[in-house]
Amino acid sequence: MDPKLAPSSTPPQAAGTSKTDDSNAVPLRWTTVVKARLVLFGQAIRPHWFQFMLLAILSGNIGAVYAVTDFCQAYMAGTKPYNIYYVSSYAVSTSFLVSFGAVKAVCDLIVGMLADRIGRRCMHAVGWAFGILLPVMIIAGKNWPTMVAADVFLGVQQGLSWTSAVFMLIDYATRRNAGVGVGVSEPPFSLHHTCWPHVHMLLHA
Repeated sequence: MDPKLAPSSTPPQAAGTSKTDDSNAVPLRWTTVVKARLVLFGQAIRPHWFQFMLLAILSGNIGAVYAVTDFCQAYMAGTKPYNIYYVSSYAVSTSFLVSFGAVKAVCDLIVGMLADRIGRRCMHAVGWAFGILLPVMIIAGKNWPTMVAADVFLGVQQGLSWTSAVFMLIDYATRRNAGVGVGVSEPPFSLHHTCWPHVHMLLHA
């Protein structure tokens, strides 16, 4: 018999298995994976590091606007002596949250399409333009419905500015590092959102 046609004494290799023995392979540590991802992320944003950091700062300011507005409005309506507007109904006193949430949900749905057509920076600027009107309405308002209407502008500002900022952060970080890019923007937002109400209380103590 031709040796080339003789059956092999070694069993056939199963599909999907490797010839190398991985029993002694050292598993990757999670710190090594994180460091590698951060290196790739740094290389991706290096050409646009200034724009990326500016967006991260603006994300913090967006969180500050949301925190201060909700903190102030929560104490404006009620039946206590320190309340500015006398509102006996709990549902009415929390109605500003409903107007904010509904408008922000709608803006979150349409901002992606508008950002692709008009531009991300334009949508971000439009959102901040609505945000400028927010303190004017709160300061000049004479009744509680005006405060509820002010939260419509807050919902537009948060929906357009925050979502378009996330889009731009992903663009600068590239889609491969999208998770890290968005994660970098969250700490400034959460920090401002948490700290500003306490700062407000200290200033008015």
